Amino acid sequence: MRRAGSCLFVLLALLAPRLAWAEDEPEQEQRQLSPQEIEAWLDSRALPSSDQGTATAEAPPPPPRHTGLVVESSVGALGHLGPLKNVSPTSPWFAVRVGYEPFKWLMLFGEADVSFASTKYASPPPPPRAYWLYGFGGGVRFTIGLGEHFGVFLQGSVGGARISEENVLSIYGYEDANETNAYFGGLLGFEWYQVNPHLGLALHGGVRQYNGLERARASSGPVAWVSAIALRYAF
Repeated sequence: MRRAGSCLFVLLALLAPRLAWAEDEPEQEQRQLSPQEIEAWLDSRALPSSDQGTATAEAPPPPPRHTGLVVESSVGALGHLGPLKNVSPTSPWFAVRVGYEPFKWLMLFGEADVSFASTKYASPPPPPRAYWLYGFGGGVRFTIGLGEHFGVFLQGSVGGARISEENVLSIYGYEDANETNAYFGGLLGFEWYQVNPHLGLALHGGVRQYNGLERARASSGPVAWVSAIALRYAF
């Protein structure tokens, strides 16, 4: 009897740890998560997985350049290459053009321009006098695009021009300057189109032949150069 009791005591001693572990296991399975653990779990679910990579948003394409009705103004300088360069210095020159672009590469336009000049370089008498050289005409422009933001153009124009004051230049041998005479011009320009699809900036230069500004018995013709910066707006 004493031997049977000893064996039962040893068996209970061996099974006690297993029974204690079995009693603790349900408590571990039913343990409530703390707020910090819940927040950490939610944050981990919100993060992208490592195999998804980082998505990069593509920039939208720029809006297309507007064509149609165009208004352009130019501010620059005009200088003479013939004998008139010894009478009138390089003068400020202003021009405005109103045109229509049926295509991006073609524009038909009308233009008006004026140069505020003087006879400062002429030998007195008479003393220096001021005059305007102004004209009206029209022409055509061809444009070649250089990507989305730049372009180059070549234009030709024809019209009529005259000076504003009587006998200012005739006394120096320019007898037809007081009459309206034909002019022919050509410009080469570089355009920079802005983020706003209506706006553009340009730098251009070229030559003009003013038929009414020939000097009697002169060996060279009445040619002038022009150079200007321009601002255009397309509606």
